[in-house]
Amino acid sequence: MSDPRREDPFASHTGPRPRNVVTIPAMSSDSSLSASMGGSILPSRSLMMSSMVVSAAESSQKLNAASSNIAQLRISNMNLHGRDDEIKLLRGKLREMIKKGKEDNNRAAEDDVGSPSSANKSAKKSFNNMILVEGDAGTGKSALISKGLGGPASKLGYILAKGKFDDRMRCPLSGFSDAMANLVKHIEKNRTGKMKMSAALIRDKLQDEFNREELEQIRSVLPECVGLFESSIDERRRTKVALPSLSEAVLERDISFSSLGSALRRRSPAVVTGKEAISRTQFTIRRLLKIICSHLKGVVLFIDDMHWSDKATLELLRSIVLDGEIPNLLIVGAYREDEVPDNLQLASYIQDLEQMNVSITQIKIGNLNADGVCPFVAEALGMDDEDDNVKTLANITHKKTEGNPFFVLMFLISLYDEKLIQYNFGAMKWTWDDDAVNSKIVTDNV
Repeated sequence: MSDPRREDPFASHTGPRPRNVVTIPAMSSDSSLSASMGGSILPSRSLMMSSMVVSAAESSQKLNAASSNIAQLRISNMNLHGRDDEIKLLRGKLREMIKKGKEDNNRAAEDDVGSPSSANKSAKKSFNNMILVEGDAGTGKSALISKGLGGPASKLGYILAKGKFDDRMRCPLSGFSDAMANLVKHIEKNRTGKMKMSAALIRDKLQDEFNREELEQIRSVLPECVGLFESSIDERRRTKVALPSLSEAVLERDISFSSLGSALRRRSPAVVTGKEAISRTQFTIRRLLKIICSHLKGVVLFIDDMHWSDKATLELLRSIVLDGEIPNLLIVGAYREDEVPDNLQLASYIQDLEQMNVSITQIKIGNLNADGVCPFVAEALGMDDEDDNVKTLANITHKKTEGNPFFVLMFLISLYDEKLIQYNFGAMKWTWDDDAVNSKIVTDNV
């Protein structure tokens, strides 16, 4: 019989949120200031009045705070609405990753005892899983991945490491470097229990496997990962490798991946430039990932805004996806569908992987329909989505925003700011005038 206290990591939580509870403190007495009468201790009249005044003031403050909270839109950490099919698909891929990890572990155990043959071993290698989520701006791609996939992954002990490309900083490998930095921070921050043991094993393995030249390569393109090596040097003192300071490494983050050969040549004349240097650096990064992922239950590498990605990142990701030696790794990317034509490299990258028979799970999300907007509006107002008034407001909101989740949110905020929706403390619910809401003029950016 299953324990009801154990929570299913794949279960969705869409139930009602608990309401604010106001606790009115009980009146207390101070025995040191009380008069003793007939063997009993009673508070003086002045003390009783003072306690009542203090209690009333505290209760008033709490009631005012609770009233203020009630009269606010509930738009923080909202549930996902209208994405049930997409969530199911994402979590299905996570289950496949778990299954693949177990199969790889069993295969490794068989190899240790001399079975199967090396030919069968190579034939069983498979590509890493990859998911690409596409959709227009504001459709909730990042929220879908972070909540729909990140929640159950975290409960299983997996790490979701997110990186993001920035249109204002077109730096090669910036999105991938950002994700790796978050992965390292998670390892360094959670040094307790099994994670502490995993972190120590990772540091020791990295120290044993990488030479100075390879450390230089990693430092040049992934400066935040230097912390893993520095920790091993500080704690074990088992290597004589002299790493440059982190501040110097950060300055070289802006070095172009294509000019990596010249950057390395300034430090070591023996480094080969050109395509060979890039290929060797990709191989070094894959070895780094292999060591990290081998000592963790699982890693989900999420790279957002890939429509602003660069050629170096796409080539590196392709080499990682095609490397069947990296275990327990799921790569997830998100991009704006309407901006892909402007990034021919991304379109070509996806096409190349498909031609190589790499299994890519592509999820396309669009705007919400009216049925999806209704629970969205209901949650923001803390009301029942079966309420006819909520349905009417949701229909108006859908018409005004076309169901774009970001625009729905901005529209509700604008209604609140303009007092077109207000909380009625007498009726204990939100009220509004449908005609006034319907007549509101909506700009292109709400």
